[in-house]
Parts: sequence; C-alpha cells; structure tokens
Amino acid sequence: MFEGTDPLPTDPILGLSIAMKADPRPGKIDLGVGVYKDANGTTPIMAAVRSAERHVFEAQTTKAYTPMAGFPGFVDEIKTMLFGEEIAERTDGIQAPGGCGALRIGGELLASRGAKRIVVGSPTWANHIPLLSSAGLTVETIPYYDSQSRTIDFDAFIGEVKKLGPADTLLLHGACHNPTGADLSIEQWKVVADIAAERGFLPFIDTAYHGFAGGLDVDSEPVRIMAGAVDELLVSYSCSKNFGLYRERTGGLFVTTRQPALAKALATHMMSIARGNYSMPPAYGGAIVTTIMQSPELRTAWRDELEAMRLDVVGKRALLAKTAERHGVGNSLGFIPSQNGMFSLVPVSKAQATALREDHGIYMTLAGRVNICGFSADNVDKFCEAYKAVL
Repeated sequence: MFEGTDPLPTDPILGLSIAMKADPRPGKIDLGVGVYKDANGTTPIMAAVRSAERHVFEAQTTKAYTPMAGFPGFVDEIKTMLFGEEIAERTDGIQAPGGCGALRIGGELLASRGAKRIVVGSPTWANHIPLLSSAGLTVETIPYYDSQSRTIDFDAFIGEVKKLGPADTLLLHGACHNPTGADLSIEQWKVVADIAAERGFLPFIDTAYHGFAGGLDVDSEPVRIMAGAVDELLVSYSCSKNFGLYRERTGGLFVTTRQPALAKALATHMMSIARGNYSMPPAYGGAIVTTIMQSPELRTAWRDELEAMRLDVVGKRALLAKTAERHGVGNSLGFIPSQNGMFSLVPVSKAQATALREDHGIYMTLAGRVNICGFSADNVDKFCEAYKAVL
C-alpha cells in the first residue's frame, strides 16, 4: 500500500529551524519559528507556570480522563477574561489541542453547519489555509496588507468585506497579526463589526497572541466589540504564547450567540467533532492555566510576567529601527515600531532572503517574515550590516 511513497517537502517555517540548528557557523541568527525569546535567546518557563505546575503535580490523584470539554474550569476562566462577564454569559466552548486544534474544530463545525467558504486577508499565517481547507472549507483571500506602504490597505480590505453575506465566514487576527504585525485599529474593528452586523456574515477571530499587542485588556477589545455587534461569533484561542505553553498544546474554541442556550448547544457539537478527532484535549496545560487563573497571587504574577514580555518585544522593535537608522537602512525598517507582536515582514526578495541565510547565517522565511524576538543587542548590528549588504 505504501510502496513508492515519496517524502513531502519540509515545512517552510519549521524547516528553517532544522537548517539553522545544522548550520555550524558562529553568530547565526534565528528569526524563523514563532516563539518568544528573552535577552539570552531562550524561551523560558514563566515563574507563574512553574508554580502552577508544582501545585498540579502535588494535587493530582489520578490520570483518568478529563471531560471532552477540557480541564474543569478552563473554559470559564478563559472566556471570562477574554469576553468579560456579561458576554461570557452567552458564550460557551471547549478546550482544544492548541490554537491549531481550535481552528480545525472551528472549521469542521462550520462545514457541519453547511458553510462552504471562509475568507481571510492576505497574507495570513501559513497554517491557516491547510487547517481550514482540510476541514472541508474553501479558503479565499482578500487584500489586507500593502507591502509597498507597509501598512494595512483598509480601503481594499473593507471593500471586499462589504461583499460578504450570510453564507460567508471572515477570519480575522485578534492581535499581533501574523505575519505582518499590522493590526486593525479599534476604529477599524468597529467598522468591520458594523458591516458584519449589516451583512450577516460570521466573524471568526483567531486569538493567538492575547496580551502581546497592547496588554490583556486592550487586546480583548476587538473580541468584545465584535461580540457586541453580531448575533454569532467564533473565537479560537491559544495559550502557547501568553502562557508559554507551546509544547503543552493548550487552547480553546469559543462561540458567542445572542441566546446562551444556543451557545451551549453549539458546544455539544464541538465536543462531538472533537470525539471524532482526539476525544479529549491534553489535560496538563489546561490544569496549569486554570490553576493560575483561579489563584489571585499566581494570576497577578502571570499578568506581570506577560506585560514584561510584551514590553521586551516593544523594546526589540525600537532597537531594530534605531540600529537600522544608524546603518543607513532606516528608510526600509522604520515602520517596525508601529507594528505589534512577534512578527513583521522585512522588505526583501526571495533572492535576498536566500542570500541572508546562505552568506550571513540569518534565517527568515523567503517572504521576509522575521520573529522580532530573535533580535538582541548582541546581533542586531550584524543583521543590519547583512541586510544593507543584500539590498
């Protein structure tokens, strides 16, 4: 049955990490895979997470299955934090294996209710398209980011949004747009929400970096604006970045409706879909998050740590722009501080991105996506020198 099967190409993002690790050159720079890195280039375990882990280890008395909806308390804690208490009353959901699992279950839920098409601004996170298309949806792109001005082309984007109707779903990035770092403003979110209410399409907000743009409260606003405007809303959520639980695969899928009973009914359909995929989500990450959220001390410590991480990314953006200006390439990278989160698109051609990797040991995608967390005071000058050399 399997004879003659050829290997598939390496994932373009994960493959960068493999190639970088195999590169023997000193001073190589990893700007590829999207994980937070501190000043030492490591992805640390948050202190609040470590404390919660100890509590979970000491408190657990069994390894029996947890419910299909997830670790008890996880859904309630995340939805209250994200939506606020009032909207949370008409919101329900399930814990999922990371944001990827939430997106996939969301796609299958849409397909099971008769949806055929989901629309997303271009460019988008590379894994959005295979996750949603494999769920049975046709993924179509509309304009979002103008690579020349390095800003959102809101007129083009909203012109296409106005064409959507009740049979359509619009996928939106909640904060820290991946790969561009260019987020809708609050006023722009209100415009999209008003159009969604008028046209009747379903917004699906992917919330993968909650807390990394303007902070937890600020980053909740787009979700709350949309939930207040439309009759139905889907939200996928990832705890990978803001809790640092990358390998624990911890996330959730949430649905908000006007009637709480409908949200609860839809959650049962999510669980049914999950049953046909993985049955129950991993309990460990859900237990860590719930422990933190239900402890006033740990919750405060976690919020403080997350805010420090957010400010670190903001500082690295400023450092890159300032260094680029000093090296005479500030006109190419001066937009970096105006964007949010871990990612931005550096203006390079595929040939230039290849030259940066092969000639200088600097690893980024061929589209120029860089993880801002990969920059530090120790390597930013080397990057700017190499960048100037390949222009």
